[in-house]
Amino acid sequence: MNQSTFFVELAETAAALRGATRRSLVIMDELGRGTSTFDGTAIASATVQHLVERSKCLSLFATHYHSLLEEWKADPSVVLGHMQCLVEDNLASGDEGDGNVTFLYTLGEGVCPKSFGINVARLVGLPVEVL
Repeated sequence: MNQSTFFVELAETAAALRGATRRSLVIMDELGRGTSTFDGTAIASATVQHLVERSKCLSLFATHYHSLLEEWKADPSVVLGHMQCLVEDNLASGDEGDGNVTFLYTLGEGVCPKSFGINVARLVGLPVEVL
């Protein structure tokens, strides 16, 4: 087949959008992540718009595009949420993201207050030079 990951992602998205009805559950995770920020945001935004306004199906749509969250936060048919975590800041170091992160596996209301990428990178053991 020799198709790129991005091509496969968009082909699967197209199939989900074509088949979605009011009785569907559509779950999408980080759509558009493998492209430029502008292209990814445009694709993700148009997909959410299609799901909300056209398909009107139940959807879980995970994204890192914060502008997308701003765009939809006032829509009464959209509920924003984030996966909660606990971060113990290491006050001695003064470095952002220098604390231990504990995932709570609990859905919280609203937008995630900040990114915890450095904490997660430390958790998986990336070398200090990379952090």
